[in-house]
Amino acid sequence: MADEQRSAQDLVRFLRGRGVSTSEIAAELHRSPRMVRKILNGETSGALYRSTLEELATTGRASSVPPRRRLKSGGLVPVRAKAGAKAKTVVPEDPGGTYTAARQGGAMQASTTYMAEGGRQVELRLPKGKTAKGRALADAEIVKQIRNAAKGQAKENQKKVRATLTFANGRVMEVNTYNASTMLQRVNEAGGSALEWMRGESKNRYLNLDVSKEPITGVTLTVFSDAKTPEYETFKAQGRPRRGRALSPAEEARAAQKARLEQGQRRGRRRS
Repeated sequence: MADEQRSAQDLVRFLRGRGVSTSEIAAELHRSPRMVRKILNGETSGALYRSTLEELATTGRASSVPPRRRLKSGGLVPVRAKAGAKAKTVVPEDPGGTYTAARQGGAMQASTTYMAEGGRQVELRLPKGKTAKGRALADAEIVKQIRNAAKGQAKENQKKVRATLTFANGRVMEVNTYNASTMLQRVNEAGGSALEWMRGESKNRYLNLDVSKEPITGVTLTVFSDAKTPEYETFKAQGRPRRGRALSPAEEARAAQKARLEQGQRRGRRRS
């Protein structure tokens, strides 16, 4: 099929073979998973979505959204309403067009690049405000992506997640690479907030980064497959305990600084 144009069905099959789920394809098309299944089953040609699917299959991401079908009058064709709605059909919004990656205002923005073997890179931009709605949305999206990676682990392969953070001052740092299930467990242990857990990891690793003053404004999650090892199975059987590790130079300096501070406080109490 080198010289032939791949059909929408061929493209959906290709993407599913690369580990992109039906729901993820639907989200990129701004359509329901039911429509993707109809394309996959040959119930509709999906010609309207072919261009976006081709871009997604070729580059790993979609910059354009298929336009909605229109009536002869120019209005949008109604679509089936969600379960439980009063009306059977609703007139949808038309999200068609090309989207820029440039930041627009302070709202949370997320984009996904799909890679081979179920790998993906998810980029999120967050507003600075601690109480901004976009931060809560981003936090939920990060947890969802980690959970999806944990669920997507196969019998032979595990999914690993590497997080790269950008702070409000422009500083970029990398959080350790974790098995997806382990990262999800660490987030849950931190109260369920991925941003709070990542902030704590950053605080431990970088002495001269005040995470209380410099909020996280960007998160890049890279999900990739890796072979399971005997150590993986042992670690899983033990309930994924925290591993002891050598402290980084920043952590050693922080520990020494903390020890000096506590020693000074004890001396002050004895004098008083």
